[in-house]
Amino acid sequence: MTVVVPLVLGQACRSFLREFLDRRKPPFGTVSSAVLLMIIYTTFCDTFSNPSIQLDPTSLLLVVLIIFAIQISFMLLTFTFSTRSGSGFTPADTVAIVFCSTHKSLTLGIPMLKIVFAGYQHLSLISVPLLIYHPAQILLGSILVPTIKTWMNSRQKSSLLLR
Repeated sequence: MTVVVPLVLGQACRSFLREFLDRRKPPFGTVSSAVLLMIIYTTFCDTFSNPSIQLDPTSLLLVVLIIFAIQISFMLLTFTFSTRSGSGFTPADTVAIVFCSTHKSLTLGIPMLKIVFAGYQHLSLISVPLLIYHPAQILLGSILVPTIKTWMNSRQKSSLLLR
């Protein structure tokens, strides 16, 4: 009810409302960003305002380091496999694979946690890694964009010269 029904309803309404929405051009990007921000904010508040959460600073730092290590490992793994000879992927494909395959969103993760662990008293504690993972993927992505852009451009230029 929380994830699938809104998705199905949105897809069903899309065909009926397409022309109307094309004429009006509502600010879906802004609304989507605001909703995502509210989901993150409410989850963060629910998590860290919970008096039963027992997360000391050392444990939190360890979780942050583990999340970053996992994210970097996944990105390196997908980069390695997508750049192997014979993979058939272009440099642009590799960039899409690296960024899209390792990224997960709070907008799907938090409702799933709330459904799967409904009534569980330590739900706040379980959501901490997801709350860290989302900003970690954004931070790592923004740090890696210049390097990956340079790599992609050099690969595309070299492939054009070989033709």
